[in-house]
Amino acid sequence: MANESSERSPLDLLWEEYGEVFREFDDLTLARWLAQTLGQLQGRAWRMSHPLVAAYRLAAQEAHRRGVWLKRLATPPSAYLESPCCRAPMLPLLTRDVRDAGLLCQHCNDTMVPFEELPEDIRPDLELWAAQYAPVHAVAHWDDRQRKAVGNYDRALDQAAEEAERLLVRAGSELAPRLLEFYPAVIWEDQDECLDVRPEDVILAPEEE
Repeated sequence: MANESSERSPLDLLWEEYGEVFREFDDLTLARWLAQTLGQLQGRAWRMSHPLVAAYRLAAQEAHRRGVWLKRLATPPSAYLESPCCRAPMLPLLTRDVRDAGLLCQHCNDTMVPFEELPEDIRPDLELWAAQYAPVHAVAHWDDRQRKAVGNYDRALDQAAEEAERLLVRAGSELAPRLLEFYPAVIWEDQDECLDVRPEDVILAPEEE
């Protein structure tokens, strides 16, 4: 057990501590908490970093581990259809990897909606956005040859971070809200750890929050 803990990052251990409260819930209490929180999430596009979303994700992962949704102990709001991946309510996560991974499930972390099955009305815009993001994110993973070729890598990294912020703002202000036409609630990734872009760097206009 000690060896397993030493191999995990401090952040992983912290999130495990955060999730302890949900591990203490019995199945019925956990199912009711999740169903009630889905009602609170409905109708909005949420930042992945939002405290309510973070709490829901911890509870959802514990519920998935126990198979709580399969036990039908509580009824989610009727707007939430059943996910094909794990049969939990559909709560999609939009990330920069949408072209490859589609929309991700907040319960099992698997692909909930493959990219080719996304609504045709928004698929081209998502594809363009992801195509623009890919080379920007790649700057953080350049090898020595690529870094030397650009001359000033630190400046290139800063420029990539600024562009990532702009693209993430678009995800939160335009793309995720458009997905609300098809899903009762949507979560969007509002950070890029590789480029050191934090949620507080991704600022939406007040009317777009």
